[in-house]
Amino acid sequence: MPFNLDKFVASPSVEELDSLKKSDIVKVAKHYGIEFQPLMRKDEIKRYVLEYLVDESILPSTVLETAITVPTDNTFELKRLEMEMNKEIRLKEMEREREREERERKEREMQMQKEKEEREMQMQMQKEKEEREMQMQREKEAREHEFRARKICPQISGG
Repeated sequence: MPFNLDKFVASPSVEELDSLKKSDIVKVAKHYGIEFQPLMRKDEIKRYVLEYLVDESILPSTVLETAITVPTDNTFELKRLEMEMNKEIRLKEMEREREREERERKEREMQMQKEKEEREMQMQMQKEKEEREMQMQREKEAREHEFRARKICPQISGG
């Protein structure tokens, strides 16, 4: 049944207003000279109409208290999208945290590897130093042995 503006104006009711499409609510708002933005949601324009009708004493003030605006599908969709967005944000934060932990783990491993290589290099240098000292000691002993042998040899050959 098509909306009849004259019938609504003659006997306005919250129930009929609730049953109207947005385009019909817009007609009612325009009839009463209620200012609204065309991009507003249906329930927002309806709220303006109800407030106007109460202010003009066309409807009792109790209708504002009892008029429950049921969230539209858009509201539910927005809430769902917001929840999805929050979930994605949390997932991205968790991913960044995992990446940070992985970087820190790799840095620790690299630091440990570097320290290990430094210890090995120090050990190698210490070993080389000890080998040089041993070589020098052997050479010293060989020179001393040679020196003693020369000392002894002239005595044996001179006797």
